[in-house]
Amino acid sequence: MGLRNHKKAIQIASAIMIAIFGISMLVTGILFLKNNVFGEAGGNREVIATVNGTKIYRDDFEREVYSLKNQLKEINQQKIQQLSQVGVSADNIKDVPDNIINEYVLQLIINKEVLLSSAKELGIKISNATVNQDFESYQKQSKLGRKEFAQYLTSVGYNISSFKKSIKDQKTIEKMREKLFSNDKITDEEIKKAYERNKYTQAFANQDFEDVKDQIKENMTQDKDIMILNSYLAKAKQKAKIEFKDKEFEKMYARMTTVVAQNGEYKYTNEAVNEQIVNSVSQTQQGYSEKLVNELKSTLKTNLDKFVKISNKAKAAGIKADPDLVGVDQLRDYSQKYYNYLIDTYKPDDATLQARFNSKKESYNIPNSISGYVIGEEYQAGQSDFDAAKKQAEDIMKTTTKDNFAAKAKEFSKDPGSANNGGSLGETADLSQLVPEFSNAVRSGKAGDIVGPIKTQFGYHIIYIQSKDPKNENVAKVSHILITPTISEASKQKVIKKVQDLKAEIESKKVEWSTVEKQDKYKFSVKERFKKMVKSDAIPGIGKNDELMNQIFGLQLNGILERNDATGYYLITKTSEVPFTPATFENSKERVRLELAHEYADKQLEII
Repeated sequence: MGLRNHKKAIQIASAIMIAIFGISMLVTGILFLKNNVFGEAGGNREVIATVNGTKIYRDDFEREVYSLKNQLKEINQQKIQQLSQVGVSADNIKDVPDNIINEYVLQLIINKEVLLSSAKELGIKISNATVNQDFESYQKQSKLGRKEFAQYLTSVGYNISSFKKSIKDQKTIEKMREKLFSNDKITDEEIKKAYERNKYTQAFANQDFEDVKDQIKENMTQDKDIMILNSYLAKAKQKAKIEFKDKEFEKMYARMTTVVAQNGEYKYTNEAVNEQIVNSVSQTQQGYSEKLVNELKSTLKTNLDKFVKISNKAKAAGIKADPDLVGVDQLRDYSQKYYNYLIDTYKPDDATLQARFNSKKESYNIPNSISGYVIGEEYQAGQSDFDAAKKQAEDIMKTTTKDNFAAKAKEFSKDPGSANNGGSLGETADLSQLVPEFSNAVRSGKAGDIVGPIKTQFGYHIIYIQSKDPKNENVAKVSHILITPTISEASKQKVIKKVQDLKAEIESKKVEWSTVEKQDKYKFSVKERFKKMVKSDAIPGIGKNDELMNQIFGLQLNGILERNDATGYYLITKTSEVPFTPATFENSKERVRLELAHEYADKQLEII
């Protein structure tokens, strides 16, 4: 639907979400919970608990519960709608019960406060100047004035003071992470070994070490950092002084910390179950059920027992876990290191290698592949195109009424998600999830009004405000007619000239392809480098096109192909080519060994 934000239109919502989601992402990896701190501390607000002396307020808890509950409900509604469209029953899509949402929110709040209090012990402080600077940056990204920015904050449940507090919390935890991870360095040797183990897998297929080493380092660092943070949090919680002022919350905490699986010193509690329930409901096509809960608990127990067995095997092989890790994260470290150990130490005889090679000889051939660049510009509507769309919207607006609005939407609207429904965005629309220009127009209007045309990055909207929720300014029933600009020939010619000017610079040696691809000062919507691309691949930035692929393969080295299609204008070059090379046992021996080694390691872990 042409109202949601996307990667080419970073609006105020995306700027706000970065700050709101920051802390919960650091603690749990879940993207849905906003860590709001509303209003000022103190006053008559009810305290439900304290964590190392820091107060947790009931209204904060309830607002976060409300936020998470609504977002999980919206996800389930989208699932139901998608299933109904393909004729599949959605009877099993149930909402997460309130008690689980309550426990999950409480554990996130406690985790956040434990981390924040631990940050104080580490001597980490965030100045007001830093917070104000970030605040101004968010406002600048929003392209709204201070008053309008404050209004938007209010619409998503913030005021200026509370939003600054969330920024400060986020910055504090970021600094704490930096300090915790400062000694956690992935060495070049470790990165190289990881590549050598996996260079023939699908993840690294046809890519040299230099192409993927940064990606490998990022993945290894991220995995390790998550385990370090989890372990640090677990140790900090053991020392934390958590006191409850309300018996119901004390019982809630007791339930969420109840052990559901244990093997020796290692255990899982209901906190892990709650997190996996939220993950499952938010990231899969299933809803909540008792069956899901039982399966998750059973899986946790099975995995824990297997982790312990693997750790015993690892210890027997002389493998040591990172000393900073505790609990299940220590077991995960043992498991990963043992898997790598199995691959590294697997040494089959030549007869075994030869047998595998003979059975799959054709798959070891080195295919004909090429490397090069695709650089170009997608066609975009210019100002004159928007002006024409505006005039069309104004003309439609003159004859649009409540009675004919649905018919006009079906006739003129270019929003594929709502046009056939008479422009309707559903029984209710969440204005906080729509682009701000649209949302603000609805908030400013009255029920029964037809307002517009309203300009957004998508075009011009004529909006019929059918009804508004008096209790929530972000909820309304609305329909709209979207008039999108048609890209004119003049706008296309500007793009073509821009790309052809670049071609002239490349041909005159004023600029290199690699420079254009890497440097931000060259503003092109498509800047792709490809390496070892085979004829069956999709062309980066363009897509699958067999005829074009044949033309690219047919280029002379460093020749330039100009491509003009419905989406844009592109330059394509071929910088190197690898000819087809038939496989021999000698040039395939290490690949065969690694293939067998991965199968061996998988089987060993499976039978433990």
